Amino acid sequence: MASNDTKLGLGLATGMFYHAPAGTALPTYPAEALNSAWVEVGDVTQDGITLATDKSTENIKNWANIIKRVIMTDHTETITAPLQDTIEETLKVVLGEDNVTVTAANATHGKLIDAHLSAGTLPEPEAFLFLMKDGDDMVMVGTKHGQISALDNVAFAPNSAIVWTPTITAMEDGWHIIVDDGQKTA
Repeated sequence: MASNDTKLGLGLATGMFYHAPAGTALPTYPAEALNSAWVEVGDVTQDGITLATDKSTENIKNWANIIKRVIMTDHTETITAPLQDTIEETLKVVLGEDNVTVTAANATHGKLIDAHLSAGTLPEPEAFLFLMKDGDDMVMVGTKHGQISALDNVAFAPNSAIVWTPTITAMEDGWHIIVDDGQKTA
């Protein structure tokens, strides 16, 4: 099948969002087998992920008030990822592993996941990876150093899934976007 220059950001049915310890090497290309450090976080909703860039600049002007140069004073690149799974791995990523306690099932109750919303704490930095596939084409977005910097409001309603939407801020090496057109040579 021929590659299409217009890509769809469709998550892989076999896994679309992964995390690993901070500094874990990203795959070289999207279809490369992931090493055992990468653990699936949970399903992203049909809304997909959103990459946002925020760049602040300052104009340097001469005496005649003419802009001579524009310099970047600050920049942040984030991804928001609405997650529709309320499972142990999702809660550990979104709230921080130290804020989640798991108690094994017994004769009285099933497996218990106690997720503690702790004011003033952020989850530790990690590596994050998103995988998408459109026919033979694949797209990978990842960072070796990212941190959950915000969590959107969470609605608990009878007519919709509970959705956890963290904002992941890339640190140090930023986000890497790798596109593979799937056209292999013989």
